[in-house]
Amino acid sequence: MAKRILGEDRVHDHLIERGIKLRHLRDGYENYSENCDDGDSRQTLIFMADGKWMHGGLTDRLRGMTSAYKFAKEHNLDFKIYHTSPFELQEILQPNNVNWVIGEKEISRNCEVAKPVLLYREDFNNDSALERQIDSKHKQFHLYSCVDTVGEDFSKYFNELFKPSPILEQELSHYSELLGESYTAISFRFQNKLGDFKEFTFKELPENGKRKLMSAAINVLRKEMPHQVGHDRSDATLSCPPVSGHPPLVNETSKILVTADSPTFLAAVENMPNVVTVKGKSIHIDFNSSKNATDYLKAFTEFFLISKATKAKLYRNRKYKTYPSNFPKYAALLGHVPYEIVEDIKA
Repeated sequence: MAKRILGEDRVHDHLIERGIKLRHLRDGYENYSENCDDGDSRQTLIFMADGKWMHGGLTDRLRGMTSAYKFAKEHNLDFKIYHTSPFELQEILQPNNVNWVIGEKEISRNCEVAKPVLLYREDFNNDSALERQIDSKHKQFHLYSCVDTVGEDFSKYFNELFKPSPILEQELSHYSELLGESYTAISFRFQNKLGDFKEFTFKELPENGKRKLMSAAINVLRKEMPHQVGHDRSDATLSCPPVSGHPPLVNETSKILVTADSPTFLAAVENMPNVVTVKGKSIHIDFNSSKNATDYLKAFTEFFLISKATKAKLYRNRKYKTYPSNFPKYAALLGHVPYEIVEDIKA
């Protein structure tokens, strides 16, 4: 079927490329004597983020972990997460119902015991690609993946695995007080178009393009800001007394959580009325070498805050091709929050 859809040459090239990548992941594995007689212990699927591979951004990693956990449950495998690159995950997310923490000394590098497994891109929504690599010989399978097979069930598997660590809880408590119980979350993903978020080889826009994109994004944000709240927002109703059984109209106090990967954009909007932004560094988890977990706290804080919003939105600019980020989508899935994309086709 793959040959029919992709063509024989492309399938051949893909298989060759995959083989090269797998050989790279096998670096450091050896065949040596090891006492690994665990009796009838189950095989273990270990999600790996150890720096031997480009593991993707935060969303890629979270959907990869939840999908791997789902697979392990369905195939009677123990499940662990070894996330040390660029920081130890348990400093920000801790085990909830499943003890997924595993130490370096518990991970075998004996190729007779452990086997690296790769799922990437072409394997999306495809458990069978992983099933074909699981055998009865090995005790551990070291999985490198950002594949999503959980879909709408992301929240279910995420909550079984994770709960916020104390430092993340502290951040969430602080910003929850600022935001209140009802707020909208709007996300902007510029990559390096504004020249202040280094990521892979993405290029920045010329100065004129930066100004126009910034202006367009800020104008859309302004349009998203409600002015008054009540049982009816029409101008006619605003001048009328409240209807019996409905709350009176009050001055708008609802906040807007703005998340973005651009420090320049965040600085431009953080003082707008009712806007709340999360302080901290805007960095891509796969393109930063800092081992300090708190350097990545901002993204996790934003993710959980979006999951608690009344509604979540993503700004998309067609002209400047802003990135169709999955970050707010999966955060919305976590909290079962209504989600939509705000398309800006004029700028």
